[in-house]
Amino acid sequence: MANWYVKRGDQTAGPLTRERLIELAAQGKVQESDLVREGEAGEFRPAGQIPGLLPAETVSSGGSDFEQTSSTSSGPKKNNTTLILVLAILGGGGILVVMVLVALLLPAVEQAREAARRSTSKNHLKQIGLAMHNYHDTFGVFTPGGTTNVEGKPNHSWQTFILPFMDQAVLYNRIDMDQPWTTPENRKHFTQVIPDYLHPSVEETVSPDGLALSHYIGNELLLETNGNTRFRDITDGASTTIMAIESGEGFKPWGDPTNIDHPANVMREGRKTSMVGGNHVLLSDGAVRFVSENIDPDVLKAMSTPNGGEAIGEF
Repeated sequence: MANWYVKRGDQTAGPLTRERLIELAAQGKVQESDLVREGEAGEFRPAGQIPGLLPAETVSSGGSDFEQTSSTSSGPKKNNTTLILVLAILGGGGILVVMVLVALLLPAVEQAREAARRSTSKNHLKQIGLAMHNYHDTFGVFTPGGTTNVEGKPNHSWQTFILPFMDQAVLYNRIDMDQPWTTPENRKHFTQVIPDYLHPSVEETVSPDGLALSHYIGNELLLETNGNTRFRDITDGASTTIMAIESGEGFKPWGDPTNIDHPANVMREGRKTSMVGGNHVLLSDGAVRFVSENIDPDVLKAMSTPNGGEAIGEF
């Protein structure tokens, strides 16, 4: 264990292992009169008083040999220089080791963080999928992508409709569903951030005008405006039909009824993905899959239609 220290004048070297200390003593770099301490605390003692530390021939019976050596003008100067070199080597080596360790560990740490962020977002989509299924069990249909009032103006979003199934029933009950989400009475409720609607890799959580954002977009071909799609309407198969998708940019508030889009548009060429290499998608059966940014556009389009009749291969 490296817990020995050597002191000469105002210079201190260490920590050193006992083996290294004995090696330095054998080389004449640790003298009988140098002060030595074991551990981080305690008193320094002359090296000559430490059994087995110095070669037997260098330890004087009364200290006269050491006095004769120290009386020369060249000895101390040489020994001080040696100790300084030892300190420099130890210090520089320690810094180098730390730098190498940091360089080796940083990629692994970042990789672990990225994996954690992916896992968290995947879980958020699963919670959204479960809420959509519970909504379907209750009402016999999926939520519309958004609703409009009699004047055709946006009313409420699909993410507002599933709030009771996302452990947000208290918030849902405060919203006047008979009034558009932008009315003064309603607007304040849409400033509340919903953690399950956020991707951990995205820093932007609130719009410039204070509305809480969503990092997930509904599939407009499945969740149509004022629509009432049922499971039996997904003739292409719920396991291959996208319900919602992560977005990497262009975020809208979760209360915005227009927060729906074609998945192929969300992942079009040149558009930022939510993670390195692609986005997670929520499928209609509740499963969550990672879709590469290099996916065949025709496959992505086929996965977006609930009843297009397209053949879907590997993705």
